[in-house]
Amino acid sequence: MISYIIHEVKHGKTVYNMETSKVSIKGQIVIPSRLRKKYGFKTGEKVTFIEEDKYIIIKPKTKLVDLCGSVKPLYTPEEARKKLREMRENWR
Repeated sequence: MISYIIHEVKHGKTVYNMETSKVSIKGQIVIPSRLRKKYGFKTGEKVTFIEEDKYIIIKPKTKLVDLCGSVKPLYTPEEARKKLREMRENWR
């Protein structure tokens, strides 16, 4: 079984919570349940590993559906229909 320990590392006025886990013989690690719940990791879900300087960042893999509504549309629905009509007319 893989265990973890919670440490508080003081750096200036900021307190960082650091949790550790052992790497198994198969290269597996356990993300502590508190962090899985806090950051929305779900069983069987894919994760993304990002290398940044001397660190590895582990994030839940973003699904396209999660991005819906996160970007301002280029056109209103009416403007999009007008643009589409213009494009169709010019195409002929």
